[in-house]
Amino acid sequence: MKKLICTAALLAALAGGAFAAPVLKVGTESTYPPYEFIGPSGKLEGFDVELAEAVAAKLGMEVQWQDMAFDALIPALLTKKIDMIAAGMSATEERAKRVAFSIPYEESVSAFITRPDGPKSIEELKGKIVTVQLGTIQDTFADSMEGVTVKKFQKYDDCVREVVLGRADASLMDVPVAKDYVKSEQFGGKIALFEQKISTGDKALAMSKDAPELKEKVDAALKAMEADGFLQALKDKWFK
Repeated sequence: MKKLICTAALLAALAGGAFAAPVLKVGTESTYPPYEFIGPSGKLEGFDVELAEAVAAKLGMEVQWQDMAFDALIPALLTKKIDMIAAGMSATEERAKRVAFSIPYEESVSAFITRPDGPKSIEELKGKIVTVQLGTIQDTFADSMEGVTVKKFQKYDDCVREVVLGRADASLMDVPVAKDYVKSEQFGGKIALFEQKISTGDKALAMSKDAPELKEKVDAALKAMEADGFLQALKDKWFK
């Protein structure tokens, strides 16, 4: 009788998901369209979301998303609360001292958002106020700008709103994100942009230095996506 009960319990466990795909915990920050944002359905959408889920599928894994402030992502990775970061993160030398980056999947170019009658070049920003998101390469770059007052926020919505309301003169962010704000229903017609290359570190997925096997598999998945055209199709979908 005990053997029958044990067998039944085992079968129930198997039916309940014992063969479910392993989980890949991925951290992101959901106010960064078109990389990652909350869509009309209330679910995460965007370039990084589809990219990470496609990578996980190639690894035979399922993504479990964890949404948090951008400057909390690397600490979460270092404390093993997440396995990977997919958040439009640039692979800078300073960050690479703490985390392992995948091969790049996109060039990193930034842009300043201004009001239509605002500054049109970086030289015109001297003596002005610039907003940035905490923990980003734009945050670091803005701190190095001579004669500029920097205001820092957790979310880019707040950064852009400061410009629209006249409490700041410009906001610095990645080009695709800036373009998304310019054409958005909320801010469209109220802002303009000009591009600025500020970093040699291109966009990449971040993992723990203690997980070299994961990085190797992720790199292989990205190379396969580049070769079969999936990566370019994803860029065409979200960035054009």
